[in-house]
Amino acid sequence: KMKSINKAYQLLRAAAPLQYAASSSGSGSCSAIRCFAKHHKPDPSLRPMNVWCVGRNYVEHIKELGNQADLAQGLPKTPMIFLKSGSTLLHNGETITLPSWSQDVQHEIELAVELGEDLQPVRVGAALDLTLRDVQNKLKKAQHPWTLAKSFPCSSPVGSMMPIKSSSSSGSGDATAVAVDAADLQNMTLQLTVNGKVRQHGSTSHMIFTVPVLLDYIKKHFPVVPGDLVLTGTPHGVSGLQHGDNVRAWVLAGDRVISEGHWKVQRAQQ
Repeated sequence: KMKSINKAYQLLRAAAPLQYAASSSGSGSCSAIRCFAKHHKPDPSLRPMNVWCVGRNYVEHIKELGNQADLAQGLPKTPMIFLKSGSTLLHNGETITLPSWSQDVQHEIELAVELGEDLQPVRVGAALDLTLRDVQNKLKKAQHPWTLAKSFPCSSPVGSMMPIKSSSSSGSGDATAVAVDAADLQNMTLQLTVNGKVRQHGSTSHMIFTVPVLLDYIKKHFPVVPGDLVLTGTPHGVSGLQHGDNVRAWVLAGDRVISEGHWKVQRAQQ
């Protein structure tokens, strides 16, 4: 069954760029089509069909958004999962385009985990879950899904990705290859700056649900496919982006840089 799923997925991955490119509007703003077709050029291997996101996985972030009621009975028992289209992905060094229908686009730095052919984690990196906070607040009040506030063009910027060491690779292959131990994923630092000033600084050790728990839950409940990304939640410090901002994001293990991303910000033309 897994072989048939993988074969079908590879066919979709091969066909997708042609389909999107053929229907490109060629407009000046960054459309979902151009995010998928154009911005995958720097890293053609990073092409998720889905971006699985985790909401409210850090206590202080829950509090800063006024969701303390979620903690009234203690910590959540199950993760909150929402989905973003893979076509929202924006590669390292590209330009974040703020949509015209929101006046409060906020950054959320997250540890991104890429799934391999066997649906096991193969790479990690820094990612942003950009959120239209004003739109999201309206949707929440109406008890509607968050899709419009989350899965908009260019809303998933991803930095450089580093391989995760596997037990089978120990003692083999290129001795100079750089990789990160899976055991270190719960002891990494996330940091984001805007115009050189620190906005977010947190540790994956503060996650409510660990990376293995999240991956098990998502794979059990959703149709995950190889190449998908999992964004594991954001620490506190989220705030708005403006035209002209320069955003940088890092994932560190101690003093070692695991991943880095940088993006300029522009406002979409009306």
